[in-house]
Amino acid sequence: MPIRLALLLLCCSLPVGAQTSSLLPVPASLRPGTGRMVIDSTTNFAVTAFSDSRLEQALDRFRGRLARRIGQPVSRSVSRTATPRSIAIDVSGRGMAVQGVEEVERYTLAISPEGATLQAATVVGALRGLETLLQLVEGDGTTFSLPALSIADEPRFPWRGLLVDVSRHFMPVEQLKRTLDAMALVKLNVFHWHLSDDQGFRVESKRFPRLHELGSDGLYYTQDQVRDVVRYARDRGIRVVPEFDIPGHSTAWFVGYPQFSAQSPPIAIRREWGGADAIFDPTREATYVFLARFIAEMVPLFPDAYWHVGGDEVEGKHWNSVPRIVAWRKRHGFKDNEALQAHFNRRLSVILARHNKRMVGWDEILYPDLPKKTVVQSWRGTQYLANSAKQGFSALLSAPWYLDHIKPATDYYTVEPVPQFDELTPAQQELVLGGEAAIWAEFITAECADSRIWPRLGAVAERLWSPREVTDVADMYRRLEILTDRLEGMGLRVRSHSRRMLATIAPGLDVAPVESLFTAVQPPGFGQWSNGQGTNHFHPLARLVDAARPDPAGRWATERLVRRLALNASDAAARDTLLQLFEGWSLLLPRIERLATQSPTLAQALPVAKVLARTAVIGTEALGFLSAGRQPPADWAAASAQELQRYDEPQGTLRVAISSDVRKLLAMATGGAPAGRSP
Repeated sequence: MPIRLALLLLCCSLPVGAQTSSLLPVPASLRPGTGRMVIDSTTNFAVTAFSDSRLEQALDRFRGRLARRIGQPVSRSVSRTATPRSIAIDVSGRGMAVQGVEEVERYTLAISPEGATLQAATVVGALRGLETLLQLVEGDGTTFSLPALSIADEPRFPWRGLLVDVSRHFMPVEQLKRTLDAMALVKLNVFHWHLSDDQGFRVESKRFPRLHELGSDGLYYTQDQVRDVVRYARDRGIRVVPEFDIPGHSTAWFVGYPQFSAQSPPIAIRREWGGADAIFDPTREATYVFLARFIAEMVPLFPDAYWHVGGDEVEGKHWNSVPRIVAWRKRHGFKDNEALQAHFNRRLSVILARHNKRMVGWDEILYPDLPKKTVVQSWRGTQYLANSAKQGFSALLSAPWYLDHIKPATDYYTVEPVPQFDELTPAQQELVLGGEAAIWAEFITAECADSRIWPRLGAVAERLWSPREVTDVADMYRRLEILTDRLEGMGLRVRSHSRRMLATIAPGLDVAPVESLFTAVQPPGFGQWSNGQGTNHFHPLARLVDAARPDPAGRWATERLVRRLALNASDAAARDTLLQLFEGWSLLLPRIERLATQSPTLAQALPVAKVLARTAVIGTEALGFLSAGRQPPADWAAASAQELQRYDEPQGTLRVAISSDVRKLLAMATGGAPAGRSP
């Protein structure tokens, strides 16, 4: 990105009077003190009460990251007694043997010039506090230090997760571990591992080996790798909840074991996205014997108390097409396929209960006589979350937090997890355990996964951890930029993924114009992917759309500046900055045109570059009318509004991210009087 444009974006991303804190998520309570505690190679460490291998390993990781942060070696010794200028950790006990929803994650921090003390009831609480300590480190040109303060912190919700789909596109263990490291940084505590779907079955089964041998294209996790990931997550205070999706989304099961499908063989892995016709037969006792034996094999790999059965998008037509199943359903008194699926889920619940597992499923499983210990996860809307709580079920929210829908962080951040419009009773509100963001992998590979998940997941993490009143979007974006730096420093490819992919796409070419383009364009949103996105399992995701960022910096910069002008049309700084941004984006077109002659892939940028240039020109003209306080010609205003409306749609495989805000500028210019003034 050109330096001039980068500086403009940086300047307009900093809100006036921004907090100096870079903490994300914001703690429940923070009281500033006086002074600071210097951090250097002489700083001592102490563990003054309970300790175990998990806490020792966490402290080792903390010291390694601290040393890199301050550029100095730190003490490797750990005493049992706090000394002056030491970082002391005081933990009461281990906590739960297997971390669960009831785990106490509360911690306190007290920092003064004389030293720092982290107190927690459990090791998991200490893990949360150590992450806060690292985020507090600051420098002043001569020394690094921790600010004097006191923090009392605990999460608002006990379930704060991320679903990672590894069925559509397989994610190597190294990628999963990077994701877990980042989750720990923002205090997320549930890794929902979506391990089977129509496009792949991803876990080794020694009891039913054809599951992974024929259903995975050779891309699966061995049982040793599963144990390794679960251990790695536990060491960071993160639970692992597996999902094996049944009775629908189950094609990959039947490649090796077609006898359990309602449909006749041959059945092959689905290469396209979307659901398939193969579905479990719920009328055969052999189906439940098979699932019981499979679950019994998998249970030792996943010690968590919860087990996700999927249960979404079960299309009754696949059962209706089999006369034998229809006759069985009627003979047993099930009035419809919803009741038949409820029967299937009750049988599953009994199987899981034998292993002390609580069943979790997507909101389609909600049925009056579902076992009350079931957890219902809402993906179709917040109303389903409310419906579940009203019927007495524990509930999780995911509907607004699908990261693959390519929405800006603002949209994720402004969601209130407990629906207010439904007037849930206090007891019903308590049934809302929290929620999970989700990254479905139709258009995600390990190469771009970091940039699709982060930093937007930080907004969800804060919503689930911090008090309800923490809602400052501008400050959230400021801290997401800092989070991005932290993640890049940990090895994630959040910001750098674009440059890496462009180097693959166009080696030896000056792709700076495309990088600048990426500050104002983004991938299509959900429902727009079909426009130029006809991919399947075999397509390499190495196009410009795969290199673009989901929430480009220029979108938020434009939104903030337009908002400032709406409040005060005389804000010259906002106006001038917008003009410079628009000029930079409009001047990209001839440079993109030259690049397009050198690479068919880079030529994919031409349609959106042309539209961005036009959008910038309209924005510049609207600013001219607005600042002059002059009404634009009606025909020009109408034509420009229609043009901008068209630009909300993808242009090839990319879409302009600033069109809606330029449309607001246009509306302000045609309002008869400058925005922010009396008519």
